[in-house]
Parts: sequence; C-alpha cells; structure tokens
Amino acid sequence: MREVSLGESVDLEHLEGALRQQGVRSDDDALTLVDFRNSRTFDVVALVFVLALVGTRIAEERLTRFRLPMAVAALETLRRHGFLDVACQVAQAPLPLLLALEDVERVSDAVRASPSTWTGDPGEQILQHLRHKRVLGLHMYRLSGEDARTAMVQQELRRWTEPLALALFSRHLKGTAEWDVARVIVHEILANVQEHPRASTAVVASDMALPRDAPQSALTIAVWDDGESIVETLRRGLVGRGTVRIAPPPTSDTFRIRRRGTGAGVADEKRTSTWSPVIASDDLDLLLASLFPGISNKVLESAHASDWSYDPFLGCGLYFLYHHVIDVFQGALDIYVGAIRLTIEAEIDPKSSAQYLVTLAEGLGTPKIRGNLVVARLPTHA
Repeated sequence: MREVSLGESVDLEHLEGALRQQGVRSDDDALTLVDFRNSRTFDVVALVFVLALVGTRIAEERLTRFRLPMAVAALETLRRHGFLDVACQVAQAPLPLLLALEDVERVSDAVRASPSTWTGDPGEQILQHLRHKRVLGLHMYRLSGEDARTAMVQQELRRWTEPLALALFSRHLKGTAEWDVARVIVHEILANVQEHPRASTAVVASDMALPRDAPQSALTIAVWDDGESIVETLRRGLVGRGTVRIAPPPTSDTFRIRRRGTGAGVADEKRTSTWSPVIASDDLDLLLASLFPGISNKVLESAHASDWSYDPFLGCGLYFLYHHVIDVFQGALDIYVGAIRLTIEAEIDPKSSAQYLVTLAEGLGTPKIRGNLVVARLPTHA
C-alpha cells in the first residue's frame, strides 16, 4: 500500500510537495492511502485536487482511501466542507469502504457533537452560517445530459446569490460588483465545464477567509470536471481544421509569459491575444491560447472561414473570466490540465509593458489529473 502522509497545513503547495516526495502517481496500481491524521487546516483547492486524483484513479478502477484527522476541529472542518460526502460520490463507493472502521465511528460522533452556537465577529458568524448551509463547501454534480448541466448552473447561481453571501461579498471583496461573483465568475467557469466533451462529473468547491484569519485572504472558487481537457479539445481542432482561431479578438491584451519546470531556462517572452496556435504548438501554448478571445474548437457556421460576423462573443468565456477576476476583483486565475498549471494575474513589474503575467508550469512532479481544474481567487479586505 502506498501512503501519502500530509502535514498540519493541507494547501496545494504542501499537497503537491508530499505527492512528489512520496512518488505518488494517479496511475499507481497500488492502493493509495491519503493520511490526514496530523492535518488541522485545509485549503479547498487542495481538497478538490485530491478529489480530482480520486476521480482520475477510479476511472482506471483504482481505489483511494483516507485516514481522518485526529483533531476533532479538523475532522469537523472536513465534514462541514462536505469532503467526505463528495469523496464517496466521486469514488462511487460507500464511506466504510474509504475509511478505517474507527474513522467511520468518529465521523458519526462528530455529527452528533457538532456545535450549535457560533463565535466571532459578525463577518465570521456569517461565514460560519454560509458554511453550515453549504453555500460554501464542496458540491458534486453528475452531468448525465443537457438537463443535468442546466440544473447544475441554476443551482450554483442560486447559491451564489444568497442575500447573506452578497452582503459579505459587498463588504469584503476588493471589487465592488458583488453580483458579478455569480453573474460572471461562477457562470463562466460552469459554462466552460459545459463545453468539455465527455464530462460526466463536476465538483464545485469554495471557501472564504477574512484578512484577520489569513495573510493572503480570499474568496476561493474551484471547479473540476472529468471531461476532455482544454488542451485535448484544441489539439483536436488544430489537427482537424488547421486552426482554432474562429474570430478576431475584440481587443488585444498583452502578456508576459514566464515558464517554470520544463523549459524553465527559456527567457520570458511577450505575447498578445491576437496570437494563434499552430499544429506544432506544444500543450503549454495551447492552454495559453485558450485564454484568448476568438479561440475555440467550435466549427464556424459560415461556409467561409473568413466570415467573422455571426457571433463576436464565441470563444470569449475564459477571456471574460480572467478580465473579471483580475481587473474587477484584483485576483488571480489558475487552470490545471494534466500535469500543467497556468496562472494569470496582473503584471506588477514596472519595467514590463505587459498588462498580465502568465506563469506556465510543467514537469515539476505533480501527478496528472483527468479533465480540467479552474480556480479563481478573489482577495478580501477588512
């Protein structure tokens, strides 16, 4: 049995480090055990990444099991986030099959001992209320057809327009457009999921930290789906048609591209959103191109490839998403595909003429995940 022992803080950096150090791959034949016994704090992105690994492994009939935190408060946090419920759904297995017997009993005890009163300032009390009502936390959806996909979007938009959530966003997000969390951020991420061929499962994860709780506090929204990856979809379009540029960009954004891991010795380069990938483009460039407006695998309805008049917004989903995350909310956007990670944020180097900084990372020992993971981080203030 291969074990992954996690430390006190389970965030994505520590999780990736533990997976690299212990040589765990998503295609391991051995039963993998994720050990949370010493864990006390959890970042929801790390939790949804674990679920993405579970989903990747279960597709190959490989089971992942868990040891739960020894600290009662940490166990309650996992339970409150809905991690155990969603893990059972993703693994398609009952809880006793995923846990040791003593941990199953401890989960039952934690439910019975769950506190009924909340402490802290009003903002923290609202956060606890939203977690209790599962406005924040983890939710899984089966994407069995168009109706199921539509229902997912409708349910998520209802959650993100909860009056107390909007009040909290209005007070603590750095952007002032609290309705845009649902109208743009959540909607565009889920619309992106709907476009991924062969997606059967989606997990939506979220949490919010206020500045007094964390130095880099943020509202975090992460969505993983198990469909065909963004890179695979664009690669198929390039091979089939020779281009995935279906419309000219409405504007031209400028990016500084920084590479980490494989190709890390390459100097930073500048690129604009008018750039289009070609068949020889690597996976990193294809993932980068997915940000650019007018890039899509959709087939032109017009018989003439040069006729751009039919839909100026086609292929603009991720473009609208990163503009709102960065320009409106002063945040950052991460996209994970396979073992590739793309991060886009505002350019802060005064010597650079770029508007945005894109970091592309590959070959750092991170296990491959099936499908796509999109993470929006919207900073909060006091």
